[in-house]
Amino acid sequence: MNAAAPEVRRYADLETLSAAAAELVAAAARAASTERGRFSLALSGGGTPRRLYEMLAEKKLPWERVHLFWGDERCVPREDPASNYRLAREALFARAPLPPANIHPMPCDPAAAVEGAAAYEASLRVFFAGTDAAFDLVLLGLGSDGHTASLFPGEPTLDEPSRWVVSTPGLRASPPVPRLTLTYPALAASRGILLLAAGPRKKALVDAAARGGADFPAARARARGGALWMWSAAD
Repeated sequence: MNAAAPEVRRYADLETLSAAAAELVAAAARAASTERGRFSLALSGGGTPRRLYEMLAEKKLPWERVHLFWGDERCVPREDPASNYRLAREALFARAPLPPANIHPMPCDPAAAVEGAAAYEASLRVFFAGTDAAFDLVLLGLGSDGHTASLFPGEPTLDEPSRWVVSTPGLRASPPVPRLTLTYPALAASRGILLLAAGPRKKALVDAAARGGADFPAARARARGGALWMWSAAD
């Protein structure tokens, strides 16, 4: 891996991609738990990671040492189908023996999104205090417009220089509701990024990122340990 371009691995279908991703996440969880006593994973939303989460829940992991965070969240009720928390609950932590105290959802109230972002960042700073990095691994997705997490093209959040979590109105998103998102500084402080993308509509974006020099939000995501993109031809 290098700073100019992510490593890209290609798969025929989402099932094969998800199985490979689950192995990578599980290996990272075991290594971090052994080396540092815990594993911190930031989750993504959207439909692409669901099968990964289901497969990961079946793994024999040191679940008592696994901590789940979120890369972004829509400010909707947690039972709403658009909730990233709901996706992760249904597919992952409702199926795995994860201690409730190890689940760290974003507090996304549409009437207090700015305050929620500040509170979540404060909790991250406390959790990672005294360590040399933030998340062990950040899972990301890829929108058809090139966005990742809730970092959308042309929005001021792309230029945030220091904060780890910010709010965004989400006017270009679907659904168009306020959101919280990790920023580039938070991603850069993490040990690694694993980005999942599926379907022919994403191929041009993946190819552009692999060549280096692409200028859309996902392509700008960096981590101290590098970024691995996994793309499947079928979604």
